[in-house]
Amino acid sequence: MGRSRTCDVPEPCQLSSRTGKNSRLLTGISALVGLTTMVVAPAASADGDAWNSSCDEVNFNVTLDGAPGNYRIAGEICKPRFGQNRTLQILIHGASYNRTYWNFPYKPAWYSYVRHANLAGYTTIALDRLGHGASDHPPGPLVTVHESANTIHQIVTAIRNGSATDATGHPIHFDKIVLVGHSFGSNISWTEAGIYGDVDGIVLTGISHLQNPPGAPLTVTYAYPAEYDPKFAASGIQGYLTTIPGKRGEMFYYLPGASSQAISVDEDTKDVVPFGLLFDQFTTYGLTQNIHVPVLNVTGNYDTLACDLPSCTGSGTLSTEGSNYPADACFTQYIVPNAGHSINMHYSAPLAHAYTQDWVNDMVEHRRSPGSCRRH
Repeated sequence: MGRSRTCDVPEPCQLSSRTGKNSRLLTGISALVGLTTMVVAPAASADGDAWNSSCDEVNFNVTLDGAPGNYRIAGEICKPRFGQNRTLQILIHGASYNRTYWNFPYKPAWYSYVRHANLAGYTTIALDRLGHGASDHPPGPLVTVHESANTIHQIVTAIRNGSATDATGHPIHFDKIVLVGHSFGSNISWTEAGIYGDVDGIVLTGISHLQNPPGAPLTVTYAYPAEYDPKFAASGIQGYLTTIPGKRGEMFYYLPGASSQAISVDEDTKDVVPFGLLFDQFTTYGLTQNIHVPVLNVTGNYDTLACDLPSCTGSGTLSTEGSNYPADACFTQYIVPNAGHSINMHYSAPLAHAYTQDWVNDMVEHRRSPGSCRRH
């Protein structure tokens, strides 16, 4: 049976200190609902002193079907200095983003997913997907959802067989692997899990099986070829789109739930969209029926790219989302209050981050038995 939870609380949230390995980051939240100011677990202190992690660049060589040679996918591996868990989280960003989405440079103690995961004891690898960030940029039409999923499969395989190494040359080895996606990164994650079946859980954010969301027209209206944009005009990349300057707030945010500074940094760090992702996006939706590991879907309540109006809860869009997965996927839905599409940069982001780490702890790191949907 799938489960659904909506945390209906006011924001902005005030953070208080509670960290430690596998801590129950959301314990006590229900008792605080209705208070004018809510206290939840933090990512770290404001100056980052509590972030006991070490981060290094990491690179993977991958291939594309029908394309000669290798391509490089760049990423950043961040490890807790103490109390490392057995599960690795591979973080896969959405379209027009890069790995910065997961380790946001503005007030990272609040917004950084990486910091929350590390403080919960989890190592993360935040990737620049092929065609984004510091990774190689093949011709855009080659970078489809299926090919992107295949490159993630190649990375998972390299980690499983011990051929992937960190900056010191040591193998990157973990007992379990979870894919954590956002938007198109979620689409790629469920495609990878649905075809290759080689991970132990997936976290999907900013996505549902709704194929005609009300926010979709904005993604067409506010996108143009990347070579038209001052940021990418000299890059030489071909077959890519990006967002028109100044439009990301309307596209990706629930504006009452986000700061103008966060949106400004999002604009400054925006990336591109390979044409190829648009070719096969909707051909992957049925693959979720092939996923037989735990699935968590995290959705901003005002995400117009995942839910009908007026909101996810108000429209009931997500009430049947669990039917797209088999019973042994143990589907769980978490709806984030006062958040839009790009959950990580909203005031309520710590709620989503904390819930996710708790879920990974219960359903992957300490799962009772294969097929069990019971949580601690």
